[in-house]
Amino acid sequence: MQVSQSVKFAALIVVLTTLYFLASGLFGDGGKAVDAAAPARFTVVTQTVSPQTWQAEIVVRGRTAAERKVIVRAEIAGAVAATPTPEGASVRKGDVLCQIEVNARQAELAEARAALDKARLDYNAAVKLHEGGFRSQTAVAAAKAALDLAVASTARTGIVLSKTKISAPFDGVFDHRNVEVGDFLSVGDPCGTVIQRSPFLVIGAVSEKDVAKISKNDRGVARLATGEIIKGVVRFVAAAADPATRTFTVELQVPNDDGALRDGVTADFTIFAKERAAHHIPRSSLTLGDDGGIGVRTLGADSAVQFKSVRLLGEDPSGVWVAGLDGESQLIVRGQDFVSAGQMVEAVDVEAMKAGPSQDAGATP
Repeated sequence: MQVSQSVKFAALIVVLTTLYFLASGLFGDGGKAVDAAAPARFTVVTQTVSPQTWQAEIVVRGRTAAERKVIVRAEIAGAVAATPTPEGASVRKGDVLCQIEVNARQAELAEARAALDKARLDYNAAVKLHEGGFRSQTAVAAAKAALDLAVASTARTGIVLSKTKISAPFDGVFDHRNVEVGDFLSVGDPCGTVIQRSPFLVIGAVSEKDVAKISKNDRGVARLATGEIIKGVVRFVAAAADPATRTFTVELQVPNDDGALRDGVTADFTIFAKERAAHHIPRSSLTLGDDGGIGVRTLGADSAVQFKSVRLLGEDPSGVWVAGLDGESQLIVRGQDFVSAGQMVEAVDVEAMKAGPSQDAGATP
């Protein structure tokens, strides 16, 4: 049987009406209920951390060295006439270490002094004659020039004679003698080595990551290979790195009043940096920011996540020491990698978790 067009049209209207009421019943009120429900917040675990006093300890491998160590050299040529100071002896500034033969130098000084006396008499006579009108001003000036030349010649000859004695430049110990009686010294040849007893140095090299922790006058303790333990202060920190090793030279100055320390002994020394405020946090709480910088995520007073950049200062078996946090902070220690700055979260204190039933970070309340 053939259905008329009007019947088909009426059936279509009935179907559409039925679908409309079905859709209203399924999605109308239910959609309003879903829209009205508040979204669940992510749950993180936090730990309260407070600033503490922190002091870096930098261990350096090095060696002892005399603060002043000089090779005393000849300033004039000549044969060695005497070596009055034995090796290893304590010396005072000015003590003779090597004596060069005087030869004719003493006679040259006597000759220069005689010439000086004559020039002085000639000058005095020229002045008196000039005052009496018997000598010109030019003659007086010539006599004065001759006197000045004699003075300079005498001084020069005296200096040359004095340099036949090679002397200690400062108080210390005559550590090594290079010559014996009869050896010939040219200008610049060594007589021996003088070492200042005190203070002494312990010299080492620190890495790029540690050099910023060390400052001048920081305290230090050195343990020598010979067994001595000595205390001192940082005297010098290099401003430029060694281009070959990329390390920085550090010098620890230590007393050596008894002269027991020796130059070149291997030593390990610990430098104690100045105390400063820092936070001790779990190593696992460190994370990366959007710019790739290292930091931590903390919780603000409004339960919003914050990212704080930090700088690593040191570490120990229980965690790391960082700078960059202000005062007491609520540190996110679990779930920090799943939240972002500005996000509102629920927080569970790590101490509360230890006291009560466990709750995994990330669960919804």
